[in-house]
This record gives sequence, C-alpha cells and structure tokens, in this order.
Amino acid sequence: MSNAPMKNEQQQSAATSIRAAAAQKPGALRSVGSFSKAGAAAATVASRALGLGALGFVLGIVAFLIEKVTGLLAHPAEYWGTLVYVLLPVYMAAGAIGLGTAGLWRGIGRVAMNLVKEHKICQRIVERVFERAAILAEGASTPELLRKPLPIQKLRDVLSRAITAYATSDDDEEGLKGFTRSIIRRLKLRVCLHVETKLIELIGEEARDRSTVELTLERLQELAEEKLDERVMDALDGARNQQAMVWGGLFAAVVVLPPIALALLR
Repeated sequence: MSNAPMKNEQQQSAATSIRAAAAQKPGALRSVGSFSKAGAAAATVASRALGLGALGFVLGIVAFLIEKVTGLLAHPAEYWGTLVYVLLPVYMAAGAIGLGTAGLWRGIGRVAMNLVKEHKICQRIVERVFERAAILAEGASTPELLRKPLPIQKLRDVLSRAITAYATSDDDEEGLKGFTRSIIRRLKLRVCLHVETKLIELIGEEARDRSTVELTLERLQELAEEKLDERVMDALDGARNQQAMVWGGLFAAVVVLPPIALALLR
C-alpha cells in the first residue's frame, strides 16, 4: 500500500497548522489584500518611465542643438553640414531610452520600497517562505519543527528552495491581470531575491555571534521580523539608484562621445 496519500495529508496538515500559528502572532498578515492593492504599481512605474523618457527625448534635442551651435560637432568634410543631422535622432533615442529606462528602474524600486514599508510584503514573504520551509525540512505535521535546531547549511538550502518555490508561484497574485500582474511578479521576484540574500546574512551573523552550527526556523523568523525590512529597503534603494546611474550614464556617453571623436578627427 502506497504511503503517498498519507504523506500528502501530513504536508497539508503541516501547512494548515503553521498558517494557523502564524495568524495568531501579533502583526501577522491575515489576507493578501494589502499586496493586491499594489496593483496601482503599474501606473507608478509607467509614469516614471514615460516621464523621464519624454524628458530624455527633449534633452537629446537640446544637447544636439547646443553642440551644433557651439561648433562642437563641426568638421571640415564637404558633406558634414548635412550628415551631422544624423546625430539628432541618435541623441533623441539615447535620451528616451537611457532616461526612460532609468525612470523604469526608479519606478520599480520606489514601488518595491512602498510594498516593503507600507504593505509589509517582507512579512508576507517570510510567512509564506517559512510555511514552505517547515514542510521541506522534514515534512513534520506540526509547527514544532519551527523549534527544532537545523544545521546551518541545511537551513540555507531549505530557505533557498522555499523562496524559489514562492517566488515562481501564483501566491498573492489573485485578481491581478496583464501589465499589473507582470509588474507585481517582477517586484515579487526582486524583493524575494533581496529577502533570500538578507536571510542568508542573518544566518551567518547569528552563527558567528553565538558560535553555533545549528539554528531553528523559529529563531530565524524572529530575526527576520526584527531586521529584515530595513535591510531590504537599503538594498532596494541602492539597486534603483545604481540602475538609474547606469542608464543615465549611457545617455551622457552618447552625447559626449561624438564631439570628442570629431575633435580628434579635425
């Protein structure tokens, strides 16, 4: 007789028991409503991308005209007076794409930070991940596994598997469609990546500070609730600023390189 049905029942029981225990904790999220309300994220991201893209388009025109009038784009070649205007659409495209993409990443970063700060997405992810992690660890049928010490490496492996399973699932995406769902999925993946990185850091810090080789899921969850939000916020802020600088730098490079090249050819 197969043990598969019994195992499935145990896993379902484990998930139910752990969810019930989490719901009784102060501050636990009882619904996905706060996450689903983030559907306005799509409008925020689009407005940032389109706004900065339009600004970049205009700045491309302005940069071309300034360089043209000041003689930075001058060259003695016979047909250069006409060919120089080929650079105009290049500048406009560089401005629209470079600053538009910078705006896209700033918008995504801003919305992700709002999800962390206002909608408590980190708490939601931690709850979901630890529900899965407790089952993946041994498939025990009660939340007691949360208090069972696990080897550090096993804890890391279990968390990575649990986060991957959550990030690629449809959890907390009910009612979202089209562009909004795409944005929320992208944000969820990005926040999950930072959550995983910061949880691994917390494991390492706890193991070093307490000179321990084992750690409980319960203790790690307590650490996550205390420290995770701030660390993820810092990581998201750094990531959005870095991306904005990269794409803004692309526009600056396109505007600066032609005058330098023409100066060397004169």
